[in-house]
Amino acid sequence: MRISHGDLRDVYVEDGRAAVFVHDQVVVLSEIATRILTSVPTGGSTDLDAITRHVVADFGSPEPPLDARDLTMQHVLDLVAHGVLADDSPVESEPFTDASVSALRDALHHVISGNRSVWRLPPEVSGQQFVAAADRHRVSPTVAAALPVLDLPAASAARLTAKALQETATVEKLAVELAEIVTALEQSGVRVLVFKGLALAVQAHHDVAARGTGDHDLLVPPDDLERACAVLAAQGWVAAGGFSRPGDSWAWRRLVRDYYELPLVGGIGSIDLHWHLGPVRHAFPDFDVLWSRRATVSVGWHDVSTLAPYDALAHSATHTAKDHWRWLRGLLDVRLLMDDPLVWRSADRPLRQDQLLSVGLAERIFGSPAGAPPIIHEAAHIAGEVWNHAVERQHGPSHVNVATRVPGAGLYGALVALRRAGAEADDLLRQLSLSLLPLDAAAGLDTPSAWQAVPRVLAHRSAEIMRLSSSAARRSLQRGG
Repeated sequence: MRISHGDLRDVYVEDGRAAVFVHDQVVVLSEIATRILTSVPTGGSTDLDAITRHVVADFGSPEPPLDARDLTMQHVLDLVAHGVLADDSPVESEPFTDASVSALRDALHHVISGNRSVWRLPPEVSGQQFVAAADRHRVSPTVAAALPVLDLPAASAARLTAKALQETATVEKLAVELAEIVTALEQSGVRVLVFKGLALAVQAHHDVAARGTGDHDLLVPPDDLERACAVLAAQGWVAAGGFSRPGDSWAWRRLVRDYYELPLVGGIGSIDLHWHLGPVRHAFPDFDVLWSRRATVSVGWHDVSTLAPYDALAHSATHTAKDHWRWLRGLLDVRLLMDDPLVWRSADRPLRQDQLLSVGLAERIFGSPAGAPPIIHEAAHIAGEVWNHAVERQHGPSHVNVATRVPGAGLYGALVALRRAGAEADDLLRQLSLSLLPLDAAAGLDTPSAWQAVPRVLAHRSAEIMRLSSSAARRSLQRGG
């Protein structure tokens, strides 16, 4: 672990205490933190062991079972999180394991249950493996907030705290950015619902930083899509590579007809601009209905409109099912929304199969909320049919295998997910079209004619399939050898 000074504007030391100006704010350091800072050479770097020796020389060794190196690392990571120091070579971490993901599920259940006893890490799971599992499942902020009831090694707890502090600082900037985006759209007369991301963090977790950093997900009326794109373009947001830009091209018309979101880049975060909540058109009420019963949450001192509680639960349940329940964060969102009595009071339609499965899995993993309606217990029973599938996905890598780009390799799973979500014939046909001709295969095509665009897209897609199939065959032969 190589440590250097962070982006310090000024440092003032007196009587063993330092005041530093970093990130436009003054931070006053403790005596130990000051000694750590002064042990790092200006314009150079040092390692954790050298810093520990300086601290021990001045303050002595801690009483057993406390460890000087672990305690020093905790202080160092806290200083890194605040930008006072910089970690030039991150601590080597162990990969997550099946056992560490199982331990994470158990720890989250302990936290959600409100049990104030201390949860202890199983002996077969190291602190680094547990942290890696929390990071894999995007629940590091939740785990960091629960550290008082989790018995983790000091270094692991410090790393979780440092990560949570860093993400909180980024979330604060994202909240300001989101307010600017929403204000610009509202001033242009575009109605917008903010969902997932920061809005869901407030709605489900009651903490804007609880879900960490991510995209800004916005839903606008389909008829206002191009106007919303123009407003955002004026703010510097442009379509991400591989996606068509608004216009009269065949590629843009197909994007609007067959898809449901447009990724935009240009700020601290990114925007997923939706005109439908997902690939199944009839899974949710239309925009006007969603707007008429919208909720309001405060994100960074700015009120934004978001989905009503029941709509938020239904969408979160559908979204985590679409990902085959591979993220514990998604199921945690569902479970926390299930705690809100307003969710069940505002229920105006039955949950679909995919939503019931998500609700049931959330109940199985995190326990049943107080006063749960009977449907939750029924859902937990139904979810038994996908339990092994969900656990397998949760224990696997976070990325989606690129082999799904080959028609047939990922299409079956996508169609199964769509059927669970209540897909109708037109939804399935759109998925077939997107599998055969992915949107990015039409990137850069400005022709308005389908007759001119489709042959070029087919040629691009055929070449890609040949490359992917050849690569998959080589890997298979290597494994066989």
